[in-house]
Amino acid sequence: MTFSGTDRNRSLSITLDQDRRVIDVRVLEQDQLRNPVAFGDALQEAFAVADGERILAALEAHGDAEDYLARAEATFTGQSPAQAPPRPDMSRGASAARRAAGTGVALAARPEPPPPLTSENGYLTIQRGADGRLMRVEADAEWLSGARPQHLQQAVLQAIRLGTENR
Repeated sequence: MTFSGTDRNRSLSITLDQDRRVIDVRVLEQDQLRNPVAFGDALQEAFAVADGERILAALEAHGDAEDYLARAEATFTGQSPAQAPPRPDMSRGASAARRAAGTGVALAARPEPPPPLTSENGYLTIQRGADGRLMRVEADAEWLSGARPQHLQQAVLQAIRLGTENR
């Protein structure tokens, strides 16, 4: 199963698989992608939209989509307040009780993100988080101003795929 997303300017499209791997990138309107900030924004947006489609499909597969969407709509419209998960009781008494019971609350170690990866031509660097999300996109401005669509597509696939081959 694949999931596609396009940025709001319809300049770039990304397709993900169910494991959040990028399997295709398409430049739809190259003039919108000529500067590094616009290119990075388009890449981030297209990825986020495709990832949202992936998440929605997972919710639907588990029968949770309608409830999730209804709660999200209620939060967005102000009908219900946004709720964070409850925080553990960190008082001294509660901490002592957990230690005595052997059920201390340990903070989960955050996995280190993989190192940033650069396309073979050296002009595009992409940093992904340990969870696979895009964290940072850096493109050489001079290269970006003259690169052909197929070169942009190839560079993105190289830099993104390198980060997911060993997952």
